[in-house]
Formats: sequence, C-alpha cells, structure tokens
Amino acid sequence: MPTLQLNRILARDIQRFGRLSWWLLFRCLPALILAALSLLVLGAAAVRAQASLAEVEGGQLILRDESGQRTAALAQRTKVDVEVTGMIAIVTLEQQFRNRGGEWMEGVYAFPLPEQGAVRHLEMRVGERRIVGEIRERAQAQQIYREARAAGKKSSLVEQQRPNLFTSRVANIAPGESVSVRLEYVQQVNFDGGRFSLRLPTTITPRYIPGISPARQVEQGSETLSVLPGLGWAKPTDRVVDADQITPLLHPRPGNDDDPRNALELRVRLDMGMPLTEVHSPYHDIALSRRAGIYEIVLARGVAEMDRDFELQWTPVSGSAPSAAFFIEKFAGEYYGLLLLVPPGPERAPAPTPREIVFVVDTSGSMGGVSIRQARQSLARALQHLRPEDRFNIIQFNSSHHALFRRAAPATRHNLQLAGEYVRHLRATGGTEMMPALQAALAPAAAADEFSPQPALRQVIFITDGAVGNEQALFEVIVRELGPSRLFTVGIGSAPNSWFMRKAAEFGRGTYTYISDVAEVGATMDALFRQLSFPIATSLTVDWPDGVEPWPSRIPDLYLGEPLLVAVRLGAQLPDADLLVRGRVGEREWATTLEFFQGSDPVHVDDHRGVAAVWARSKISALLDMKAHGKDDDWVRDRVLPLALEHRLMSPYTSFVAVEQQPSRPDARALDSNPVPNTRPRGQSPQTFAYPHTATTAAANVWLGSFLLLLALFARAFREEEQDG
Repeated sequence: MPTLQLNRILARDIQRFGRLSWWLLFRCLPALILAALSLLVLGAAAVRAQASLAEVEGGQLILRDESGQRTAALAQRTKVDVEVTGMIAIVTLEQQFRNRGGEWMEGVYAFPLPEQGAVRHLEMRVGERRIVGEIRERAQAQQIYREARAAGKKSSLVEQQRPNLFTSRVANIAPGESVSVRLEYVQQVNFDGGRFSLRLPTTITPRYIPGISPARQVEQGSETLSVLPGLGWAKPTDRVVDADQITPLLHPRPGNDDDPRNALELRVRLDMGMPLTEVHSPYHDIALSRRAGIYEIVLARGVAEMDRDFELQWTPVSGSAPSAAFFIEKFAGEYYGLLLLVPPGPERAPAPTPREIVFVVDTSGSMGGVSIRQARQSLARALQHLRPEDRFNIIQFNSSHHALFRRAAPATRHNLQLAGEYVRHLRATGGTEMMPALQAALAPAAAADEFSPQPALRQVIFITDGAVGNEQALFEVIVRELGPSRLFTVGIGSAPNSWFMRKAAEFGRGTYTYISDVAEVGATMDALFRQLSFPIATSLTVDWPDGVEPWPSRIPDLYLGEPLLVAVRLGAQLPDADLLVRGRVGEREWATTLEFFQGSDPVHVDDHRGVAAVWARSKISALLDMKAHGKDDDWVRDRVLPLALEHRLMSPYTSFVAVEQQPSRPDARALDSNPVPNTRPRGQSPQTFAYPHTATTAAANVWLGSFLLLLALFARAFREEEQDG
C-alpha cells in the first residue's frame, strides 16, 4: 500500500477516535462532575463526622458496665470553698480525678476561672499524701511535668491559656485511684450600684476558631506556645495558634442538678462587717445561715451541674454601704493597699444630647437556644430607649455581617418599626467572624455624612457571648479604630467569655453588662441606658505620696454606680499623708480628702489577706494590655515574668507544677491520655464543631485535582484538533 494512502487511513482513524473520545467524554461528563461533587461532599462530611463524633463520644474513654450502661473512665468533681472579707475573696478550688477504668490514666481538663483571679497556690493530694506545687517559668514547668510523667511519677501541671481559661493535667492515675488538685486564687469582689457580687464560672462556651489550619507551627517567644499537645476539638490555625488548648470537649447531653455529670459542691463564708438586707443567687438555689453577722451559703441540693456561672449577690442596709474604704496587707516586707471610693452622683440629670447608637449583635451558632432569645429581647428593649434626636443602626454578624441601614438612620417611628421587625427575625447560625462587624461599627465613615453631622455622643453596644479564640487581635482593632466612639459590651448566655467582654469594654472606654436569664433583660438594659446617659466622673486623679505604685496608673472614667478601685504598692513604711482625689462629676469640679493614715498607724484601715495578689494581678493585666498598644511579646514577657515569680502567681509565662518523688506506675504499664469533657452551657443548642478551613480530605482533593487536570487536557486536545482542521 502506498505510503500516502496509508497516512490518509491513519489520519481518518485518528479523527474517528478523536470524535469517539469526545463523544465518550460528553456522555460521561455528567457522571464525572457528579463524582467530583460527591468527593467534595464526602470529604466535608468526613471532617464534620469527626467533629460530631468528638462531641458524641466526648473524646474520652467510655466504659460499659454489666447492664450495658455507658460511663466515662475518668470522672471529675469540683469543690469550691470561698472566704469573702470586704472587697477580697479567697477561693479554694479542688478538682478530684477518679480513674474508673483498668488502665493508668493521664487526665486533661480545661476549666474556667474569673478573669480577675490571681492563682497563687497548687497542691496535689494522693490519699493522705500532699505534694505542694512550685511556680516555674512555663517551659521549665512543662519539662518537669513531661519527665515526671514519663518516669511514672504522679504529677500535676496547671497552665493559663487565657486569663479566664486554664488547663489541668494529672499524670499516672492508677486504676481505681483518685487524685485531687487543689488551687487557691484571690478574687476581687464586684461593687456596682450599691450592690456587691461575686461570680464563679463553671463551664466554657465553645470558642469559634478563625483562620487556616496548617501543620502545627512553633513560634519562639510566644506565650501561647505549648510543647504539650492539646486534646481540644480544634486544630491550631494561623490566627489562633493554641486552638487545641482552648477548645475542650463537651458532654454529648446536657447535665442536670439531680444527677450532675460534672458535679459542683460549694460553700461561701461572707463576712462584710456591715448589716445586709439581702443575700441571694440568681441562677442557683442556695441555703443560707447566719451567725454573729457572718453568713454561710451552700447549694440547696448539696451539688449542682457545672453548666452555668454561679453568682452571689448581697446588698447592704441603706446608708451602711461604704463611700470610701482602704484595705491593706503586708507581704514580703512591703505594704499593699486597695482603695475603694464611690464618687457622688450628679445633682441633676444632664440635658439630652443627640446620640448615635450602633447595636452590634452576635447571631452565630454559639448563640443558639436561650442566648439568641435574650439577644432579641435585649435589642427590643434598647430600641425603646431611643429618643427622637438619636440616630441608630443594627449590625448582625455570624459568618458574615449585615447592617439594617446603609448608615445610621434617625430614630423615627417608621425606622423603629423596621428595626423591630428586623430584630424579630434574627436567627443563630454560622461562624463568629466578629472582626469585620466590629470594624464596620467603629468605622469613621459610619459616624456622619453631609446630611447628618457628627452627634455629640457615639456609642456602640456589642451584644455577644464572646465565644472567639482570637481575642488579642480584636483588642488591637478596638484600640486602633475606636476613635470618638465608646464601646459597651453586653454578655449573653449562661457561660460567656467574660474576659473578652470586660477587656473589650475597658479598651473601648465603656462598661460591661451581663445577662444570663431572659427575666433579667428589662432591668439590665434599663440600667445600661441610665449609665449611657450619666458619664458622671471624668479626669479622676489621686495624689499619691512619692514612691507609691498604683494600678491602674491612669484611672478610667466612671459611669453611674461604678466605684473607683485602685490597687497600690505602698512600700516598706505606711505613708503619713492623706489622699486627695480630684475629678469632674457631671459639669462641676469635685475633690475629696481621704484621711486613711495618721503617723505610722493606719486608721479606718482593715487588714486583708490577698491585697498584694490583687495588686500584682492588676499590674500583670496592665502590662499584658500593652500588646494591644503595639508592644511585642518579648517586651511584655521581660516585665511580667519576674513579677509573677516574685508573687508566685500564674500568668501566661508561669505555671504551677507538682511532682511526687517516687514513681508509682510500673514500667511495663502504658499511660493513656484522656480529656475530661465540660458540660454544655445551660440553654445552648447543640453545635457541630467545624474545623476551620479544612473542609475536604486529602483523598478528595487528589481526585478532584485529577479530574480537573483530565478535563483541561481534553479541552487542549479539542482546541488543537479544531486548529488542525
């Protein structure tokens, strides 16, 4: 056969094969696309399934008894003992870990503490044996614990992950054995509007973790770096590098006080030195007894489920509440003081001035259940306080954010009706992308336009449970973009992230309000709007003697009902000078002299344990705040670390570690790590934890990439064929 004819036949066959290939491709294309989409869905479902499984199983070792009942191998029970004297509470918290399984265990438990608490003592108890913990630099404490764990020695490590979130590790718990970890911390009592209160958190609302999850990165110099891997449900991301440390697992089902999963036993001894009209707890049933002016409070049922914050409130008899007091303690040869001063209220209400009020409301998944109902009612109540001369807007956020109006609108009847309808349709779903909403609320462009001049007051009311893991980045946004605005935070839910809420309000030069029950919405929002109308004390200063170190060093403005609270290091000798406090109350100048000292002996001064710890904790908090103002971690660490070691306090750079001298676990026995789940906050809807930005499995990505590559090759071949034709 001639060569030319052979070439023509080959070309014809190739052309027929090409047509057949394209026919096959287009016949199979729907199936290929469906397969690719299935891989995407299955990959995402696999990740979701992992998260759901972690919630269902609690990430823990589960045992079955002879009847088939499921029970956790490692159980935890908490006992809290509180001594309140004046403005200081000394709290002893004991966590008991009991191994009900047949293997040696390491328990890992993430738990909350008050964000203003100063943890100053650790003790581990094994039967009758007591092992006192030591304060160490964080990396050194981890090394000591890791070596003791490997050697089979009973050991405990307690670390601070956030000022209100800690982790406790207990290694080498024998089968059938119980090990207790006892912590002591000092907490400042709250005094606001003539009423005292003390709040004890018991569980943690799951935090939303933004960012991308690369392989775990080691960041030298970071206070969040941990060489001990966490057992949380989230993976570290580029925006929350310790996500695995701050996302404890939850029990799959809600708890109850009759049969608690994480049991809380509580006793409070209240010695105020003044008559009280009322002592009560808004969220727990309590039993109260009184002897010689001292009140003792316990839980009415003996125990309660750790699914909501415990709060105790007490009110002095009218006229007996202090307008000024000074508490001192001598620690390591130096005197420390705590000043309490309640400025007088304004003589009359200020004249109404135009305001712009921006409401920012969290509608993410963590707000599901009771919380979103509280948020809707809070907004509805707040709208009733708007005046005709006010302007307002509402911004809701979850995975994205949306504003009711393009810019703040007049508080007309029509606009208020639109707002009321908008609020009624708010639903909780999605993630907690808080930063864009916060930036939108603080943006200068939102404050005024050519038709609406800048109002006299610009106030942002931020309603959220604060369930985020990137708090520091948000503080930096507030400091950088606050401008003339004032930020007021409203904590929602039975276990909000109160550290974030309180600190955001401090950076925002506003106040923090808390709502845990729908019944509190009306009174709490009414009180908040009274505060918004009465910034009563400004430009406050205290003329301290030379050599005295107060914290905060700059006194913030005070709103209606807020007291002045300053912790101070006085030195080796008590000063003999009176204190002069000056400022503005309303529109007038105000000054008062406090005669606390006379010669070398204090008068009208009470001796109180814990004042030195309150001062050191206040200074540490102020130094950590400098990060939001641009100071790097090394600058902060160099100042916090020696202070925390001197006062034996837990901090981001120091941890407590306790180690028994003799090994107890045989070399041949393995050690299992087991997380102890928290109880889901009361009233919160169940959530499926989604790992951030890791939606598909590796296999799904490979198959999808191969499909796209094959499609591209076919497309290229088709173009070449058309060009040849």
